[in-house]
Amino acid sequence: MFLIAISILLLLLFVSYYLLVARFIHGWDIIKPIYISNNAAATAQISCVVAFRNEQTILTKLIDGLKNQQHVNYEVILIDDHSSDNSRALVESLIADLPHFRLIKNKGKGKKTALAAGVAASRFDYIVFTDADCLHPPNWLSSMATTLKSYGADLLVGPVRLTEPRNFLQHFQTIDFLSLVTSGAGAIGACSPIMCNGANLAVSKKVWLQAQSSLKIEWASGDDIFLLQYCKAHKKKIAFVKSQDAIVQTYPEQELKAFLRQRARWASKSKAYTDRFTIYVAYLVLLTNIVLLSLPLALLVNLYLGLGLLGLSIIKIALDYLLIKRGALFFNIKLNAVRYLAIACIYPIYIVISVVWAALGSITWKNREV
Repeated sequence: MFLIAISILLLLLFVSYYLLVARFIHGWDIIKPIYISNNAAATAQISCVVAFRNEQTILTKLIDGLKNQQHVNYEVILIDDHSSDNSRALVESLIADLPHFRLIKNKGKGKKTALAAGVAASRFDYIVFTDADCLHPPNWLSSMATTLKSYGADLLVGPVRLTEPRNFLQHFQTIDFLSLVTSGAGAIGACSPIMCNGANLAVSKKVWLQAQSSLKIEWASGDDIFLLQYCKAHKKKIAFVKSQDAIVQTYPEQELKAFLRQRARWASKSKAYTDRFTIYVAYLVLLTNIVLLSLPLALLVNLYLGLGLLGLSIIKIALDYLLIKRGALFFNIKLNAVRYLAIACIYPIYIVISVVWAALGSITWKNREV
């Protein structure tokens, strides 16, 4: 009787997960591709806001990408969040002959107050946020502007990918990041947004100002997800920019510890989530992966239970692949089936470690405790 009850619970858990992934797949499929409209883009005036702290090794590439944008009506506001290296002096020299670029200093502390200072200094009605460790294609802002005007959206979630991987750790990060971005886009397509990335985000200035009390200034990060949850709760229009011209690239972590620390920081924000569906998804994914870790034990305890769990696991891995494959095609990422299977087997261990670290360990970011 006990085994029957366990089997039913496992079946319910995995079916719930299957339905969730199927929903995301359908959501991704129904999002219409965006093609740049010069007429629509030309009428959108955009303020691009970027906070930085100790980023002197990558700021040249950042500013090169931003100054080469094909969009006409835009400004760039760079906010120095108390850098202790040569970042500020480097930015001053790089933008000296760029009148539509401005550099200001964060009078507060942390990324959220830096972004607030940038928005306060902005002149235009639409704000586009990105991170200092990003690479931007020349039509990035034009794609965002086209979507803002064509859809009349209050919040735009732009596509983000990691740069080309060079080793297994970076391949793992690429697949993990791809799953997050594709799931997030699919959830938007299914009218149930759950996540976004501050590396590529656009919002009307009016909505951003309205959301200030919901952005949880006490949390060092989360400027993106808390804004998304505000917009969802207040019935604002949210859209995903399904345009390859809008793809922003960012860098993978170079070491395993740094990667796990980053993911633990992301997971730690879940303590402050207010959206019920987002919380449901987080717990469903966690529970499913914890159960996957118990597969060897299930095979030892009861062969039939173990084989049943193995079958459920195979279906999960296949469904995940169908979702991730869609994102890989869009981002032009090669998805090796053998490598994917290896990553899928390791994935539950990584999920549990990240969550435990987020719950029990101390998390630092930019030499500050989160």
